[in-house]
Amino acid sequence: MVSLTLMATVMLGFIGTFIQSRRATEASVLHAACTSVIYGVIEQIKQLEYSELLPSQVVDPTDSGSTAAPNVRVRINQNIVKWLRVRYTPALADGTADTPKAPITTPLATASATGVGADGSDAIDNWIGAIPLSTVTGSMSQQINLNFWIWIDEIPDARVSEVKRITVVYTYSYQDGSATRIVRDREVFLRSRFDK
Repeated sequence: MVSLTLMATVMLGFIGTFIQSRRATEASVLHAACTSVIYGVIEQIKQLEYSELLPSQVVDPTDSGSTAAPNVRVRINQNIVKWLRVRYTPALADGTADTPKAPITTPLATASATGVGADGSDAIDNWIGAIPLSTVTGSMSQQINLNFWIWIDEIPDARVSEVKRITVVYTYSYQDGSATRIVRDREVFLRSRFDK
C-alpha cells in the first residue's frame, strides 16, 4: 500500500512536470514564430526607398483596401501583403526638427492606441489579423494575432542629414489553454538615406 502511494505520488509529479514543460515549450515556439514575422517586417521597412516609400505619401493603386497614406508596404508571408499606416513627422520647412511623436518607452500590453505617442497623440493600429502557424485546422490549430503601431520621425540636425527614426511597437496574442497571452514590445532603429 505504501509503495502504491509512493508510486502514484511520483507519477503525478512526473505528469505535472510534463504538462508544465509542454506549455513552456509551446510559449517559446510561439514567441520565436512571432519574432520571426516581426523582424521580417522590420527588415523590409529598413530596405524601403528612403524618399518615396519611407513612408509612401500616396495610396498604392495595387492596394485593394486603398490604405490611407502615409503607409509602408510589407509582406507578412507568401499570401499576405499589407500596407501599414504610420505616424509620420517630417522635418519642418526651415530644416529644424518637429517634436518626435513616437513613444520613448514601451506601452503596457493592456494599453490602447489612444494617447501613447510622446506628445499624447494616438497610435494608428494596424491589425494584421490571425496568422496560422501551421497547416493544422480546427480546434487543434494555433495562431497568433498581430498588431503594429509605427512612427517615422525625421531627425534633422546640424551634424546629420536625412535620417529617420523608425519606432515599431508590436503586440501579439495567442491562446495558452483557456487563457489569452498578450505580449508587447518595441524596436527603434535609424535609417539614413545613404544606407545600403
